[in-house]
Amino acid sequence: MKNIKYLFFVLTVITIFACKKGYEGTLSLNPNPETFMAINKIERSGVNRLTTRVDAYWWGTSSNGYVVGFEVSIDSMKTWTYTTKTDSSILLIIQQGSDTADIDIFVRAIDNNGQKDLTPASLAYPVRNSAPTINMTNIAGKKPTVSFPAVHFFWTANDADGLQDINGFEVFLNDTNNSAYTLSNSILDITIQSDTSFTGDCFVYTGIKTNALNLKIKGLKYDSMNYFYVRAFDKAGLRSKFTKDSILIKKPKSKTLFINGYLTSRNTPQNFIITRISSFVPAYDLMLINDYNSLLSTYTEQAPDVLTQARIFSFFNKIIWISDEGATSNTLALAQQSTDLFFENGGRMFMMCNFGSDIQSESEYFGFTPIQKLASDPSGLAIRMNVNDLVTPFDNSWPTLKCNTIISSARPFYTQTASSGTSNYDSLYNASLITLGTSGVKPWTGQSTIISKRISIKYNRTVLVFMSLPIQNLNGNSNANIFLEKVLKTELGF
Repeated sequence: MKNIKYLFFVLTVITIFACKKGYEGTLSLNPNPETFMAINKIERSGVNRLTTRVDAYWWGTSSNGYVVGFEVSIDSMKTWTYTTKTDSSILLIIQQGSDTADIDIFVRAIDNNGQKDLTPASLAYPVRNSAPTINMTNIAGKKPTVSFPAVHFFWTANDADGLQDINGFEVFLNDTNNSAYTLSNSILDITIQSDTSFTGDCFVYTGIKTNALNLKIKGLKYDSMNYFYVRAFDKAGLRSKFTKDSILIKKPKSKTLFINGYLTSRNTPQNFIITRISSFVPAYDLMLINDYNSLLSTYTEQAPDVLTQARIFSFFNKIIWISDEGATSNTLALAQQSTDLFFENGGRMFMMCNFGSDIQSESEYFGFTPIQKLASDPSGLAIRMNVNDLVTPFDNSWPTLKCNTIISSARPFYTQTASSGTSNYDSLYNASLITLGTSGVKPWTGQSTIISKRISIKYNRTVLVFMSLPIQNLNGNSNANIFLEKVLKTELGF
């Protein structure tokens, strides 16, 4: 009997435990995964708080499968972001108007059965907001100190909380008490260009875009120093200190721009021409395109890029451009890249620049000129012009010019013969030239054109007269004034 009771007890125990195991097995068929943060708690206060860009680490386990990914939330589990990583650099957003916060990062594991952790792991991050920083920048050697009212400004910005924390920029002209002109955080440069009323309102262009933003910026001052202020603001509303730039803005007083690109003795050719055209060009604006400030290491009147230079040219419809260094980037190259819009809008130009014997005969920078290529002596001798040698027109209604001083480098050129589709070309003058070598002086018998013109098909008129010798050295007949009037007034319609 005792043995029977013992057997009954053993069977009862076995039955009970068999039911418990079966019950536990049912609950663990698809148990939810578990998630763990790498650390349990962060204790920091005051200046020791973390920046809003934090690094978070986690892992997960699954007893009936394996973890395939995680979901992360930084807005109290309202929204989740999926990742397969077990770490991330996360930008935490502090509520606008606050500079500190304790923000929870929640993480929940997901297993291969699609089950999610029902009790996500979390960790509170004590963070503080850092103000963004900002600095003006410029293109090396191209930070003008004087300009007509089209100016390009550049800046860089940073934020200890990450660049993504920068929400935008506020721009002011001359007075930071005015309403800010607000820009998005993707904009790091703007061009401001005066409208033609010259009342102080300016179009605003971003980057290399040719369409202005909808709103104008106000407050530009003419014939005065102007101060450009910009500051960054972040997503919590914290603002950087101002960074600023300054520039003297000249108001155009005419529709004629005189560009002096001479490197040496610039006043001599300028005064020679101005005194002889004053009767029919009574007013003009001056640009010293090659003026260089060695202390600032920059050209003082040249725009930092060709698009801004083109916008400056748009204030004028007539240009006189003189230079003694036609091959450098500040004359032909600059004009080639920045005058398309000027000519497209009906602008007219007289350009005078000479070329050294070391200049390549062919260049893409001749594209806007009537020049096909420069002439060169096959043996490498310099082509020169002697005193009393003549510059003879193809059309007898033009005056014959005479050299009044030796021109040591007098490169003639070949005029374009084929139409470009938008322009036709024609030669105006040939010159009597020489070469000088060990065997002495010899007459130059090659191509000798030194003045040609470009004719716009669209406008059916001459839009460019190009001259490769300096007019101040061709006044032996005392008729340079007649020539300039013929070029500027009659041919170009100044």
